[in-house]
Amino acid sequence: MKTMKRIVFLVLLSLTVSWASPSEARQGFAIGLGPVGNIYLIDTLPIMDPGIGGHVFFNYRFAQQFAFETSFLVTTQSGANVSKGDNGILFLGMPTFDLKYYFRKNDPRFDPFAAIGLGLYWLTEGSTGNSTGGLGLGAQLGLGFDYYVTDVISLGFEGMFRSIGLITNFGTPSASTAIFPFSLQGNVAFHF
Repeated sequence: MKTMKRIVFLVLLSLTVSWASPSEARQGFAIGLGPVGNIYLIDTLPIMDPGIGGHVFFNYRFAQQFAFETSFLVTTQSGANVSKGDNGILFLGMPTFDLKYYFRKNDPRFDPFAAIGLGLYWLTEGSTGNSTGGLGLGAQLGLGFDYYVTDVISLGFEGMFRSIGLITNFGTPSASTAIFPFSLQGNVAFHF
């Protein structure tokens, strides 16, 4: 009877504990969300105060050191300086695509990375009708880390520089602008 109890215990233990190595456990899919904050490094029209919002992302880590990620983000901004009074401007990145490179390290819980990517961005009009809204493409470059609380839950932080060209008027003549937000992003992710 004691032998049977030991066998049942070992079977149950094997079902609850991951026997994979840390590098194998990190490969696969993840979904996450978290807060985003933007500051603008260069004042271009519209001039905007720092904004806050959130993001959701889907990640596929196809190798020990490489992952592909797509994300959707939204922040709300208010105008500053000459754009003061232009409130309720939404900055949207829908979707953005990144390739992540994970650095080799000794600690299996701490997972630093660098990211590079492209995205489709929108800036909405805001409360003043002065052609602040626009649509365009942008590139991004970032550094961050994930910290694994368990094998399936991680907390992360990332700094992302974005360079975005926006078309603000498709008429004749057309008009365009560029914005350069630096985004600080936190997240909680679930890996499966």
